[in-house]
Amino acid sequence: MHPLAHFNFEAHRKTGSHTVSGAPSPQPRLAPVSPLQDLVLAHLEVAKTLASFISSLTPELAAARALDAIHTDTGLTMEPHRRGLSAAAKPPARLTAAQLSQKVGLSIQTMNLRLEACGLQRQAASGRWELTDAGWEYAEAVPLSPHEDSACELLWRPEVLGVLEDAARSSAISVGLG
Repeated sequence: MHPLAHFNFEAHRKTGSHTVSGAPSPQPRLAPVSPLQDLVLAHLEVAKTLASFISSLTPELAAARALDAIHTDTGLTMEPHRRGLSAAAKPPARLTAAQLSQKVGLSIQTMNLRLEACGLQRQAASGRWELTDAGWEYAEAVPLSPHEDSACELLWRPEVLGVLEDAARSSAISVGLG
């Protein structure tokens, strides 16, 4: 069943909240202090909802993406909150491209090219690697410093090795992954 099948759109439009069949009624929503607060709360609510429907989306990653969206939409700095996320919960084991390359016996350059060939990352004009939309499913971009324009390190979930193996098998390229 589609995750939004129980969403009561009409109630949400009228009251700003919704009910789910068989679930207790939600707490009444307090009137926002400002449109800015309403926007921030909307981003946080979307993140919470998505994390509850998508098993691979951890609450921490959903919150990090909400903080990015809040910063983009409002210009508010979210970095102090992002640091709080990191301190509150240790993310699952993540691997750099160098660590991935060591696991399968490839050079770091070859590993980065394989990740790019699978559509998971691309090289920016600056020469740094950045995640593609597909890459966000298997990795996160972690800032190397608290500055907003800081370079990010891409940290990959071990499951990305399966994607690389499948790509190597389907392209008949022997890269030490099959």
